[in-house]
Amino acid sequence: MTTETTATASGTDHWDVFISYAREDYIHAKALYDALRACVTADGTAPKIYLDVSGTSGTPVGADWQGFLEDALPRSRRVVALYSSTYFDKHVCQWELHEALKLNPPEGGRLIPLLIDTGAVAKVPYSVHRINWISAARPHWIDEVYKAVGLRPADTGTVLRFDTPVAGAVAGHTLPPLRVTGTAPNGMSPWPSGATVTLTVEPPTAELTGTLSAAASGSTAVFGDLAFRAPAAEVRLVATAPGCEPVRTPPFEVRAPDEQPSWDEPDRPVLTARGHPVFFPDGRALAVRDGRTLTVHTAEHEAAGTAELRERPRLWARGERCVAVADWSGRVVLAAPDGRTRVVDLPAPHGGRLNVPGALAFAGDVLYAGMWSGSVWSVSLDAEEPEPVLHHAAGVQVLAADGPGLLVGGLDGRLTRYTDGRADGEHLLEPVLLAATRIRNFALVVGEHQVYRLDLTGGRLLRVTQPVTAITGTLPGGELTAIVDAAGQGVCFDAELAVRVGFGTVPGARPVGSGAGGRLLVMECPDGSHTLVRDGRTTYVSGFPMAVSPDGRRAAVSDGERLLILSPEELEESS
Repeated sequence: MTTETTATASGTDHWDVFISYAREDYIHAKALYDALRACVTADGTAPKIYLDVSGTSGTPVGADWQGFLEDALPRSRRVVALYSSTYFDKHVCQWELHEALKLNPPEGGRLIPLLIDTGAVAKVPYSVHRINWISAARPHWIDEVYKAVGLRPADTGTVLRFDTPVAGAVAGHTLPPLRVTGTAPNGMSPWPSGATVTLTVEPPTAELTGTLSAAASGSTAVFGDLAFRAPAAEVRLVATAPGCEPVRTPPFEVRAPDEQPSWDEPDRPVLTARGHPVFFPDGRALAVRDGRTLTVHTAEHEAAGTAELRERPRLWARGERCVAVADWSGRVVLAAPDGRTRVVDLPAPHGGRLNVPGALAFAGDVLYAGMWSGSVWSVSLDAEEPEPVLHHAAGVQVLAADGPGLLVGGLDGRLTRYTDGRADGEHLLEPVLLAATRIRNFALVVGEHQVYRLDLTGGRLLRVTQPVTAITGTLPGGELTAIVDAAGQGVCFDAELAVRVGFGTVPGARPVGSGAGGRLLVMECPDGSHTLVRDGRTTYVSGFPMAVSPDGRRAAVSDGERLLILSPEELEESS
């Protein structure tokens, strides 16, 4: 019993170049085949060249050659036709030329005639006469062929170089923007559209963080958020790109951050206080949380009042003068910069045991607290007890004050506008909502997948796709809102939903404070350390808690026992 098989070009086969030639011109075709085989594609891989008698990339032995040709031609990116005096006398060549012409797009580029015999000019059919050919009589004709078929000689490929010298680095601090440029011979494009340049570090124990693969724009890729997580005596950066030899920087040192700035200068206020500082809106008074105890330190740096939380803090908010914190049990502490405090335990729903606050929002110095259960309460320093405002049946994920009303984002993913306790409009957003804030006449809502802007005057809703995914932290900061993902990649966007700044930090870091309209960020890292990020660059690292004032003029940094008050610029200069 025998089984007959027919070899054809499978659906997964493709060729970069198909060489169409007359049998009498085999020597020319083989020379072209060898020259093209010595090249690489734009992504640096070896090209696949179809030559019918090639044992590796032509028609297989025993195959139906006509059927194989019919399958191979449509799967070839370029067809080079060798015009000679005999080429147009061959029926197979005419058929290949006709098929290649049908495949040639209106803008051309797929069919590439190569004139190897000037005597063939008179025989060129009218149907292809308007397609420019490359003449092998020209001095650099092979370079023209390389360019036309998208190949380049392997030994003259793109050369990478670091445009920005790296003389040294500080662990945890963002490097200045690093530029890697590719150059190619004869003015050719160094890499295809969409190509990326990738950075690594030697040795890997130096732990390079940030965006390590950047798309090339023109001939250059820019890396703007690189940092080293740990000190190292000697490291090198290594840049790679498709089809290029790796390039390395000279060795340099990654040093540990400098010691904390001096605590002994007489003009620098020092508070004998441990814990996490939070500035009041005036940028001078501080609320310091040490465990579950919250202490108010006035603008004169005197301890003026304390309050106790029951559980870990869940939410913070700032009003015109006050700050507020809510813990996981439903206890809310409202504090003023003069030391006055109000502690309330928001009532749980009837028969309920879980009483988790979903969001806080201020209207002036009146605090609104929305609960997962759907209850919304108002709390103020002038009222002994919290007052019920409304009940949102879908529960509360996010909350924002809207003049005389409130915007409530429910657990059902809908944003509802309330006026005088009555719903008067809603928008379907998405199931997981992370933050909401009001900026001028707009409300911004950050969702898991999209960012939304609601025009509070006209009611128009604008939405854009999140520039980062797997978000682990978000923080409205006045003019700019920061979001960061699990890998430590973050962006800051404005009220127009335009990304203004991109930054990189360690995986798991989250924004816990901001100043100067969001241009200054304080990030809390998983190990408890804090970093100061200015305009996307990490400029200071502390092993202890840190905060910046809303106006960005002051910073409070801890050494574990005390708090030093100074300007962010002084912190950055010390590092």
